Amino acid sequence: MPLLVHIMRISLLAIGITNIIQPIECFSTPSKLSTSFSYHHQQHQHQLRLLSRYQTTTRISGGGGGTCLKSTTEEEATTTSQDGSIVYYDDFLDPDNPMGVVCARGVCVLPDDDEYDFSAPDDGAGQPSIIDKILSSYLGPRLLLGFASILYGTNFPLGAMMNEALPPSAATSARMLLASLALSPFLFKLESKLAPTALLCGCFTALGYITQSLALVDISPAKVSFIGAAVVLVCPALEFFVNKKDMSIRNQPQVWLAATLCIVGVGVLELYDPTGATALSDVFSQIGMGDFLAFLQAVGFGTSFFITERMMTEVPGQALPITAVQVSVSALLCMFWCIMDGWVGTAGSESYGLPMLLFEPSLKMAASAVLWTGFMTTALNRFVETTALGKMKSAEASVILATEPLWAALFAALWLSTDFGANDYIGGALIVAACLATSLQKDDFKGLFDLLGDGDESPNEKSLPS
Repeated sequence: MPLLVHIMRISLLAIGITNIIQPIECFSTPSKLSTSFSYHHQQHQHQLRLLSRYQTTTRISGGGGGTCLKSTTEEEATTTSQDGSIVYYDDFLDPDNPMGVVCARGVCVLPDDDEYDFSAPDDGAGQPSIIDKILSSYLGPRLLLGFASILYGTNFPLGAMMNEALPPSAATSARMLLASLALSPFLFKLESKLAPTALLCGCFTALGYITQSLALVDISPAKVSFIGAAVVLVCPALEFFVNKKDMSIRNQPQVWLAATLCIVGVGVLELYDPTGATALSDVFSQIGMGDFLAFLQAVGFGTSFFITERMMTEVPGQALPITAVQVSVSALLCMFWCIMDGWVGTAGSESYGLPMLLFEPSLKMAASAVLWTGFMTTALNRFVETTALGKMKSAEASVILATEPLWAALFAALWLSTDFGANDYIGGALIVAACLATSLQKDDFKGLFDLLGDGDESPNEKSLPS
């Protein structure tokens, strides 16, 4: 029996490795030509639909607001920045892709402007399905994205529950392996030129998941989620240091507002003791390894979002293939983590790995959490997110996705009976406000700059109306 268990475990690990090797092999196969042709044909058709709506068009590049085609006069044809991404999205665009993209939370998709005329007579042919009607409505995509945010919020308390029954490496490895299996069909659809960058991005994604799992051992799920929202600091920092982008307060006021709110929020969350029992000299002693790992989680995910958005603005429509590579790389690195953790091969460890975990009566709760986080919140949720994102503006999507830490705190209170102090409420509110601030645009601060006497703009700096 132990021999059979080891054979099954090696087979599953081989599947995880295969999920990494397969996309590399398929890059050199002729079948890739048809995928590339299909993408560029879809891109061309979408561009023609957009161009047919306007006589004179100009591309407006932007941050989280993505880019779009607007009808303008020649004098108005200027570039404006519309940052609406929860993680900050830069202006890098593929010049061969003038149709624009919609970005939020490290995901970029082509805007879906197709509309269906529900007032047309029913001739029994070509009628949309119920799903199409929901996605074509105003509330449908927004409710769908809200549902995705709720699912993301369940990751944190369920991660803490898995860590109570399993080694963190075993729980994270099982989750990533299931997600990589679910998304493996999309590996073959990855554009070959994105392969090296996607593999690098997967390493940062793995850093985020691994440090998140370790942080959940020491601190509460709500705190891990709130500190994880510090991606609003990481991505602008990468924009400044990597892209050498102008991040001055006059040019990017929303970034400075978000950064200030986030820093103050994390400070209140970590340093403020509402009971008054901690002396001022001991205030920094409250920061432990769990807090550091939670911030490292933000560095991992923030860098992953930064790289992902750059790839997707270059080649839109690659959200699911890139995600498939990310979780497959994470599964592979988690396998090495399990080996280094020392529990592989020890007595009783057979039930910690797949598939035996699913059949161990004493680990039913952990197994259910692994199945949920692997298939639902990691694999299915990305599909839901990409489906809804093309139906709305990035600013709207950023506001909806900013509620994730609130859902994490709610589920932690319901499932784990987590107690919250004044520091949690105040710090959490400030961090969520920081996420919401990223949906603002430069023009939203015009009144403030006018009040401070710094609101004059030259004609060439005036932005187009949205």
